[in-house]
Amino acid sequence: MKKLCRNQKIHAKNSNRIFIVDSLIHAGSGQGDIYKVHAGKDVYAMKLFHNGNEQKIRRQLENLTRRGRASSAFVHPLYMVNVDGNIGYIMEYIGAAQYDDGYILFNGKEKKDANGDIVREEVPFNEKIAALYHIAEAVNILYEADIALMDLKFDNVKINRRDRSVKILDTDTAVGGRTGAIVSGTVGFMPPLTMRGEEIPNRYNDSYALAVMIFMSLIGGHPLRGRAYEEPINGSPETYIFATNPVYIFNKKDQTNRPPENEKRIIARMKKYPAYFAEAMHRTFTDGIFEREKRVTPREWMEILVRLYDDHFICQHCGEEHFVGSSDKTCDVCGKPLYPPIKIICDGKSDKGIYLFNNSDIKSSELWEDSNERTIFKVVVSDFDKRYGLLLLSSQELRLELKNGQSRIFNMGETIPIFLDAVMEIDKHKINFMGGHKK
Repeated sequence: MKKLCRNQKIHAKNSNRIFIVDSLIHAGSGQGDIYKVHAGKDVYAMKLFHNGNEQKIRRQLENLTRRGRASSAFVHPLYMVNVDGNIGYIMEYIGAAQYDDGYILFNGKEKKDANGDIVREEVPFNEKIAALYHIAEAVNILYEADIALMDLKFDNVKINRRDRSVKILDTDTAVGGRTGAIVSGTVGFMPPLTMRGEEIPNRYNDSYALAVMIFMSLIGGHPLRGRAYEEPINGSPETYIFATNPVYIFNKKDQTNRPPENEKRIIARMKKYPAYFAEAMHRTFTDGIFEREKRVTPREWMEILVRLYDDHFICQHCGEEHFVGSSDKTCDVCGKPLYPPIKIICDGKSDKGIYLFNNSDIKSSELWEDSNERTIFKVVVSDFDKRYGLLLLSSQELRLELKNGQSRIFNMGETIPIFLDAVMEIDKHKINFMGGHKK
C-alpha cells in the first residue's frame, strides 16, 4: 500500500470536514496503517485498511459510527474516509505523552538505573489492578450487549499515566450477534477452536482474551506456554500449544505442560494468589478452553480484581504483593519476614475484622450495627513518622487507652496513632487493634 504524503488532504465521507496528514504513526503489517492527522487545531488519528472485503468493512464501520461508542474507553470511528480506493476512518488521537502501551502490564516500564543503563521496572500491583479493572469494565459493556471486540490484546490497549484509565483501540473489529467478524484474533489471545477455524469468533473470545491478559499481567507468563513449547514437535510450536494441544500450565489433572524449570517465579507467584483467583483461571483454561460458556465472564473478573485489591498487602521491605490469609511467613522475593496488615475489630463482632489499607474508608456499619451509616475513619500516613494512622471523620469524640493506663481524647479531624495494645472507645463501642508486627 502506498504511503501518504505529509500535508495530503483527506475528505471525510458524509461530512464537509477536511483532514491534513501529519505523519505515519504505525505501519501495520496486519489490517492497516495509522496516521496522525489534523483538522484545524484538532488532532486525530486515521486508520487505512490494507485490503479486505470492502463491502464488509464499510458496513461494519457504518454500523459502528451510527451506533456510537459504548464507553469512553473505546477509541471509536468518527468519520469514514476513502483514500485512493482504501477504506479507513478517523478516530480519537491517543498521544504517547499521556499514555503507556498496554504491554507494560506484562513487560514493565523502561527506566534508567543509577548507572544510566536501561532496565525494566514492574508496574506496581495497585496500578495493574486499576488498569485491568478498567479493561474488564469496558469489555463487559460489550459482552453483556452480545458484542465482541474479537482482537483484545495488549497491543490494542493504551493506559493513562495519570489515573490508569484505558483506551481500547481497533474497535473496528467489533461485531454483534450473528454478524461475521473481519478478524479472528491474535495467536495466544484467541481460543483454540477459533485458531483451528472450528468456531466463528464471538463474545466469548473476549472473555478468553481478558483472562489471558489478567494472567500474564499478574502471574508473568502465558497460561498455556509451558514445557510443551520447548519440546520437539512436527510443525509450529504456537499452533501446538495454543490450538491443537492446549494444556493449562497449572491444570490439576494434567501436569505435562507445567512451567519450565527456568520459570520458577511463575510457580511462586501463582502459589501465593488466593484460591478464588486460582479457581477462576483453572475454570477458564480447563473446562472453558473448549466450552466457551464455562469461562469466567468479564463481570466476574471485575469482582475478582476488586477482591484481589482488597485482600493484598505489600511487603514492607521490597514492595512485593502478598495476600491476607496466606500461610507464608517470609517474602518469596526478598526472604524477609512478612507482617500482614493491621486490622481493627469492634467488641461483640464475630467477624474477622477490617484491614487497614492506606487511604481506605471505614464505615460505622462495618464496625457495629448502624442503620445511619457514616464514615468513621480514613486510613492515612502520618507526615511525622510515615506510619499509618486513623483520621477521625466522626463528630463523636474518641478515647484512646494505652496498655499502661494512659489515655487521650481525639476529636473530629485529628489522626489517631496505631498502638497494637491500645483500645479505642467511640459511641459506647470498644475497638481493638489486631495483627501487624509488635516492635
